[in-house]
Amino acid sequence: MNSRKDEIEGIIIQGLGHQERRNILKIISLADGGASYSEILGELGLNTGRMNYHLRLLEGLVFRNGDRRYHLTPIGKKALSVLHSMTENLENGYEEYLKGVGVTRSSGIAILVNRWFYVILAFSISAMIFLTFFVHTAVIAGHLPQVSYYYLAGFALLVVVLLAWLRIWIKKESGRLQEWLDSIMDRLKGRNR
Repeated sequence: MNSRKDEIEGIIIQGLGHQERRNILKIISLADGGASYSEILGELGLNTGRMNYHLRLLEGLVFRNGDRRYHLTPIGKKALSVLHSMTENLENGYEEYLKGVGVTRSSGIAILVNRWFYVILAFSISAMIFLTFFVHTAVIAGHLPQVSYYYLAGFALLVVVLLAWLRIWIKKESGRLQEWLDSIMDRLKGRNR
């Protein structure tokens, strides 16, 4: 196998592997005379950290000239032509192949964090059952006033709201966390992403 071709394939696949990177390539290709950092940033609405991350992953596909404008390299142009060739001439008949197909975005960190969420959920349910039993026993014994049931209900509601928020946050942030961890691991291993 040709290691140079494998390396170029890897660079192209890495560049096309995320929607934001594909959008960066498209923006640069459509800009006459290249695109500036602020033009790309404004078009995509990314924060600078995320933008810099994606530009690092596009090394080899884009370059910045002396005027500080981004242009496509020959490999970048090839990547863009691959991207265009994937969707050109798609006529009717492809819809049946797409039914039920979804892009899986579960990553290692998302799976791990989801498992921990279920551990936290099980622990929270167990703790609420124990706390309910404890408060009920204390009320019957006369050690706590009956208003304690209301405090318990409020606390249970708070726990439910916090767990729902945690679940939403995990779904939203796990992809970003995975990208961050991947970039750290690559730096530790001395790999250029």
